[in-house]
Amino acid sequence: MLKQRKMGKFQKIKRIWQAILKNWKTKYRLVFSNEDTLEQRLIVRHITIKKVVVLAVIASTTLIILTAIIIALTPLRVYIPGFTSQKDYKLYRQAAAKIDSLEKVVAYNQAFIENMTAVAKETVPTTSDMDQDAAATPQVHPVERDKKRTEQTRSLLEESEKILGRVQKNNVGATPGIERAKISNLTIYPPAMGAVSGLFNPSERHFGIDILGNPNSTVCCSADGVVIFTGFNATDGHYLIVQHPGNLTSIYKRNSRLLKKTGDRVHAGTPLAIMGKTGVSENKTVHLHFELWYNGFPVNPLDYLVIH
Repeated sequence: MLKQRKMGKFQKIKRIWQAILKNWKTKYRLVFSNEDTLEQRLIVRHITIKKVVVLAVIASTTLIILTAIIIALTPLRVYIPGFTSQKDYKLYRQAAAKIDSLEKVVAYNQAFIENMTAVAKETVPTTSDMDQDAAATPQVHPVERDKKRTEQTRSLLEESEKILGRVQKNNVGATPGIERAKISNLTIYPPAMGAVSGLFNPSERHFGIDILGNPNSTVCCSADGVVIFTGFNATDGHYLIVQHPGNLTSIYKRNSRLLKKTGDRVHAGTPLAIMGKTGVSENKTVHLHFELWYNGFPVNPLDYLVIH
């Protein structure tokens, strides 16, 4: 029964198609006449099904194209699903950029937290461990520098110590003697060679020293350790933090470019950055701002730097 119905429908479609083909080129005449007087007002001759189909296709295509143009070039497009206004598109771009920045910040913070957790658990690699995994970068150890520069630096540091003695009464970050003895067990080298232009002065929230240099001067690590943070901000410029054994932390600020990333193991003399003048500082020259923190408190780097 179902088969017979399908056959019946097929026969109807076949008959309709045959009728269209039979009358495809048959000519018709369209007459417009007055209904009361039967006077013929307009006569359209030579009308065929073929012409009607072609005109219908052309008219439909033209209508679709005009509609698409009107929608695409006018505010009407915002009512179509998938289209957004220019203002909304800018907001979406800004939101995407902020999300990308937040993801980077979260990644940096996560790496910092993991490294600080390792430090708290005393799992920071020891000096012997780091000796086994020597860095591939060439070592620029202060001991290997020429004696002339070393003598100049020693004299500059001695002069700085004399100046520091005049302002020692203003310093409130002095370290107890027993803690000074613990720090002295570590060998801390100068991170760069140059004149000390800014002294340690916690009363003015200057928790380190400023070392002058050239635009391409290399900033080296002061002791063996692990880079626990790298970043940039408007105040400190490009900076990084190195965790050393014995709860000692060194910070290197105002760099133009960083050479290490978070998690890298470094040795005394390993290049860390290129000196610059980024960030906000009263000192507008190319210099390194160097800080030492022991057990969470800032200490005067000039008390612990070793010059050979």
